[in-house]
Amino acid sequence: MRYFIQYPAGTSELVVDALSNFVDDFSVHYQDDSAAIFDSTSSAEQVAKIPFAKNAFIVIAATPRKDVDQSARRLSSLLGREAFPALPARTPGFRLMAHIDGELSSIAPAARADIEGMVSSRTGLRVEPRGMCQEYWVVGRLDMRELLFCARLPKTARPKKSPGAVSHELSSMLVLASQPGPQDVYLDPFAGSGSFVWARLDMPAREIIYSDTDIDAHRGGFPGEPARDERVRFLSEDALTLPSIPDGAVDVVVTDPPWGEHEELPFPPEEFARAVAKSLARVLRPETGRLVLLSSRRGADAYRDGLGAAGFVVDAAHEILVNGHPATVFVAGRSSSAVADAAEGARRPSAPSKPLLLGMGTYRRAMGRFSR
Repeated sequence: MRYFIQYPAGTSELVVDALSNFVDDFSVHYQDDSAAIFDSTSSAEQVAKIPFAKNAFIVIAATPRKDVDQSARRLSSLLGREAFPALPARTPGFRLMAHIDGELSSIAPAARADIEGMVSSRTGLRVEPRGMCQEYWVVGRLDMRELLFCARLPKTARPKKSPGAVSHELSSMLVLASQPGPQDVYLDPFAGSGSFVWARLDMPAREIIYSDTDIDAHRGGFPGEPARDERVRFLSEDALTLPSIPDGAVDVVVTDPPWGEHEELPFPPEEFARAVAKSLARVLRPETGRLVLLSSRRGADAYRDGLGAAGFVVDAAHEILVNGHPATVFVAGRSSSAVADAAEGARRPSAPSKPLLLGMGTYRRAMGRFSR
């Protein structure tokens, strides 16, 4: 079966590894900055559950892309011999959408009527322009030579995010980049609204630690069932000291420290990045500890230097967008050298005694929703 998925912009380098956790025997047919087409033996139900997919589709037909309206007419003629997948019907109706070169678009009325007529004859559904119904999409991408006709797969409802929080899809993608394992002790020391913590709960873990000094401000927005999961341990501790966590007790950290763009950091970004890296070096397991850290693009050099000084090896850095803001994702691990020095440095009283403004609520509330 051929599938088409859309995912957070800029994460294309992470997609293939992430897909391997959810689909079987897949081969990528097309990929760009925020979408991919792949063949897989997995069922549509399995593909629909990919947590980092903003939308997932079955590809029913494809035709070479020329003029969009002309190619759409060609798609309508192909639909007479293509198999339509059996999908759970929410209503007796369907809606036709066109998503061309990254945005919702329109196609010529005649081409639309041809496609809608063919879908009705093949499925027995009627055109229903509004409401919760089956969606069929005509899809074109800037770098893709084909125009696709796809059936959108139903997406599992998720708890509503607080304004400015990292999206469900991006949270899942970054958690998967940390190579999660069933025996992991997981930590987010800047947990805020809990985006990464809730994404980690979808995967097996021994213990999941939420920590944020603004926990009381965020607690009202926690989803009920995840917040009661017995694997979750809640802390309200300074991320630079984390007194409740022993040295080397954590397997993996996925975190998003404050960027200093919508709230003032108490000391320079370079010093803050070094202090964060030292603290994480202390709590992560020597040699095997894993880290995924999200920073602003302009703060990336400070984190790259700080992570190196703390004994981390940066395996990859990915440039993405978060709420329309340029950002960098660091995927890092522990090195066999400098571990002892980094841990000792984390214990020295080099950080200011003044508490850090570690909660993420202020600056995230100032951001809009996740966008491309």
